[in-house]
Amino acid sequence: MKTYLSEIFSSIQGEGPYVGERHLFVRFCACHRKCVYCDTNTELTDYCIVERRPGSGEFEQVKNAMSEQQVFDLIQEVNAKTRNNRISITGGAPLMQHRFLLKLLPMLKNEGHNIYLETAGDLPSQLMSIIEFIDVIAMDVKLESVTEEPATFPAHWQFLKICRDYEVETFVKLVLSANTHEGELMEAAKGIKKAGGEDTLVIIQPMTKASRTDAVPSGEQLFRWQDKVASVLPNVRVIPQTHKMLEML
Repeated sequence: MKTYLSEIFSSIQGEGPYVGERHLFVRFCACHRKCVYCDTNTELTDYCIVERRPGSGEFEQVKNAMSEQQVFDLIQEVNAKTRNNRISITGGAPLMQHRFLLKLLPMLKNEGHNIYLETAGDLPSQLMSIIEFIDVIAMDVKLESVTEEPATFPAHWQFLKICRDYEVETFVKLVLSANTHEGELMEAAKGIKKAGGEDTLVIIQPMTKASRTDAVPSGEQLFRWQDKVASVLPNVRVIPQTHKMLEML
């Protein structure tokens, strides 16, 4: 079995409650979403770029597609050069490659790695197949008014309930823009509470300007939305994409 990766590198986690930790990022190609604010190249690429020496800006091209053993060996090699708290499985949409992950993740767990899954949070059946190997889940709940795609709330609530039932540490990320519809936001907050419980950690992430949109929310909007969400889910924080401020991968 083989898969397509776009990048393997070690960097500082720039989003969510683990911001500032050192993670080794494994970025999968392909995504089923087309969020207007996304600037990540999700196309299948001929080569995966690997930064073997963190922060060097020197990248080696490794030909796609790769087997689970090839990916495992690259992760082990890059990880040996620095101390990473977690292996961040990201994309694209890594759960689209759940069959590959079902081979790779046990290999990583056997080496004692902590697995951090970054996900759109709307592929519950794919999550079920690998959840036993996941330590932390960073899941999106996507708003139609922000992504400019149809909402998938039922899939999000099923996904979040699985996370809760399996007692996997999970936080929910809400990317918000100047176009965020407040009614939709509150519907999402109530859905999160019902599916994940009142103690679910919610991260409000202000949208970063992207090639297809510049609808960055104002401070006034963020303050208002934080207050609104906190009326339903008290554990809510505003955390921007700090790695983009630092111009890091």
